[in-house]
Amino acid sequence: MKKLKIALAFMTVMMLLAACGSGGDKDVPAESPAETPQEEPAEAPAEEENQEEPEAEEPAEEVKEYTVDRLYPFESDTHRIYAGEGNEYASYDVYVDFVSQERIQLRENNGGTEIVRVLEKKDGTLKEVIFEPETYYKENFLSKDANTDRILLMEPIMEGTSWKSGEETSTITAVSKEVATPYGTFDAVEVTRVTKSDSGDYTNIDYYVENMGLIKTLNIGEGYEVSSSLEKIEENVSMNEVVNFYYPNAMDERIFLYRKEIAFTTNDIPRMLLIEAYKDLPKEAAPVLTPGTKVNYLYLNQDGMVYVDLSREFLTEMNAGAGYESLILQSLANTFGDYYATDKVLLTIDGETYESGHILLREFEPLEVNYDSIVDMN
Repeated sequence: MKKLKIALAFMTVMMLLAACGSGGDKDVPAESPAETPQEEPAEAPAEEENQEEPEAEEPAEEVKEYTVDRLYPFESDTHRIYAGEGNEYASYDVYVDFVSQERIQLRENNGGTEIVRVLEKKDGTLKEVIFEPETYYKENFLSKDANTDRILLMEPIMEGTSWKSGEETSTITAVSKEVATPYGTFDAVEVTRVTKSDSGDYTNIDYYVENMGLIKTLNIGEGYEVSSSLEKIEENVSMNEVVNFYYPNAMDERIFLYRKEIAFTTNDIPRMLLIEAYKDLPKEAAPVLTPGTKVNYLYLNQDGMVYVDLSREFLTEMNAGAGYESLILQSLANTFGDYYATDKVLLTIDGETYESGHILLREFEPLEVNYDSIVDMN
């Protein structure tokens, strides 16, 4: 037994000596701690990625995602006021007459005239498709054929994007331009339009802001600069318009003039509001449209005449002699002719020529506007 213990002790000593000898040759344990610093840099990229996350949310990245739809949202019942410098007509107001998914009809009033523009958003572009100057009546042009084709904005919304419309060349010259207006200071997309003509070149610069649309326009030429800048936005408002209504006075065969203010909101049907106001009689006035009369259509035609088609109740409920009926027709012609700024009104009954017991109008024979013997009751 004693010999076995001595043998085990001897073997243990030999194993320890062997272990110490192998450590001296390879020195592996001395190098193994150095692997830890090599693993630590592997964690550094994770920390750097966390530091880079805010950079992905910087405004510069948002600008690259601009779209026409975001830069020019369609609005309803909105009144915009632009302050002008450099020209007496540089200041103007804008109302929204009508709006659909792809088109919007705007009415601009600069104090000297009213212009109707229809803009269309489609396939990544914003175009002006209808331009109607000197338009003082309200009518829906959204479904009408285009009479112009001018591109205002085009994707991709990035610096250098360019397009041409007729003699006008447009280029996105900046996507984050600081622009000051009376309404505030904004980062805007800048579109520079250069038009060539026989009298020389001139430049327009438009500024668009996300979710706001057009905020400023510059018109630059030799020796002049005109600007129009957004000053105010009013929401949920109507466009109030004063309309002249004419009524017969059977006592002395004259016609009375009454002015009424009508509040138009976006997508209102103008003829419905006009007829409702016409049937609302002032104290001294006699009716033109009877209670049961319906207006089938009312519009200004391309031939310059107003076309109005009434239901048969206009005849059956009238109950008037020849002279009084003439005053009624004259009052109607004056009212609609005045509103559409024309001197001829073509009246029909349920699509047929006008015929009563006293008056017969030939096919396509218009009523003539006549302001003689008008008594202004305002």
